[in-house]
Amino acid sequence: MKKIAFIALMAFVALTASAQDLSNSTSYHRSSLLVMPVVHMQDSFANEIVYSAQNLPFPDRYNDMNEGQGYPIVKLNDHSNHKSVKDTTMHRTYDLALESVGLAKEIVKHWFMFDSVKGFSTERLVKEGMYDASELEKELAAGTLAGMINLVDAGNELVGKSFVLVNDMSYINHAERAQMVSDVCDAISAVGKDAQTVGNELSNSNTGLTILDGVLGLAGAASSLVGAFAELAGDLTKATNELLDIKGFAVLEATYLYQLDWNEEVQNTFFSKYYTETGDPAKIAAFLADNETFHLKYIGTMPTVTNNATAFNAGAYSKMEQSDQILITCARTMDDAINTLQARFPEFRVYTPVMDIVTDAKGKVIGILAGIGQKEGVTLKKKYVVKEMVFQNGKTLYKEVIPTIKADQIWDNRYGVEQDENATRGTIFKTKNAKVYKGLLLIEK
Repeated sequence: MKKIAFIALMAFVALTASAQDLSNSTSYHRSSLLVMPVVHMQDSFANEIVYSAQNLPFPDRYNDMNEGQGYPIVKLNDHSNHKSVKDTTMHRTYDLALESVGLAKEIVKHWFMFDSVKGFSTERLVKEGMYDASELEKELAAGTLAGMINLVDAGNELVGKSFVLVNDMSYINHAERAQMVSDVCDAISAVGKDAQTVGNELSNSNTGLTILDGVLGLAGAASSLVGAFAELAGDLTKATNELLDIKGFAVLEATYLYQLDWNEEVQNTFFSKYYTETGDPAKIAAFLADNETFHLKYIGTMPTVTNNATAFNAGAYSKMEQSDQILITCARTMDDAINTLQARFPEFRVYTPVMDIVTDAKGKVIGILAGIGQKEGVTLKKKYVVKEMVFQNGKTLYKEVIPTIKADQIWDNRYGVEQDENATRGTIFKTKNAKVYKGLLLIEK
């Protein structure tokens, strides 16, 4: 297997107090993400999809566990197999593939900076989690309870919030079919129900959408997937002999969400049997031989279609090169899928820091500014909570500051939208709470 390249993610942040609020700071614990696009190389415009996958912007509210290396693209030498939305077992093929390449253990290695000679280190947890490096090292060396509490907290806040997105991407080149698929997926996204429920409802209706039995759910043979995941790379071979039919093309993406299973039993096994900073050969060998402890748990799937005929086939977009059009479409499809997954699965939701305080002419607080917008699915109807992150007795706590807040002026930060240099780079949320400050955190309710 070609090892996934993991590189250090952020600069060192030193906080010396053992308990403190993060007033006037934008430092906070971010969830981490590894995005793995899947492309079916016998599909129409497969090479354009590969190009798009190589150039997709990373979801910037997550730490990139493959920073500097781009997306590890999985290329399958087949056509995408669009199955019924009523088949909720499609993820099992990906379960097997991810398990076979030991991706969960690779994520653990990443967080604890595994070295086959020296063992492990807490350096990355300290950097990412804003824990005091010198104090944590002293406490761990002395075997103190405080040190272990800090380490457990860092694990829960960082290691346990590691996610994997498998984006199975397909291009649909028939305008009528694309529109029908778009209608189906838009219904799924709007209703916010699971695919099986929506599939049953639509198939029992009089809409005539018999296409339900042939367009959604993406998979291939387990053996071919395992082999493709093991390669995870390939040179870009951009097609030059196909012309894009501008009217009606769509990108269909089935996004499979996984999370590292970092439960108490896994943690106890790791720290008691394998963790060493002194190069204990027995513990290192035992860790490498363990194929049973570390797993990814499947969270859910979101099928999403972005159709340029209804959303983008106008203005500057229609004049772009076809590769740029497909790139924009793929980027927005991924954003839509992530937003819907966040709405459906609370564990996948992320915090957004308050960037600034908005005041009126008299200096009174009338709102807060946060760096999210239409790209992240912000609407006037959605509700958010404002919280304060504090360290107390070695643990991270989130204290509620404002129970409910809504957007007032929403930033259009979707990929491909030209930004006005003088425009506000964020969304304004209404509040008259005078206690707000930079560094507070928003999370969708």
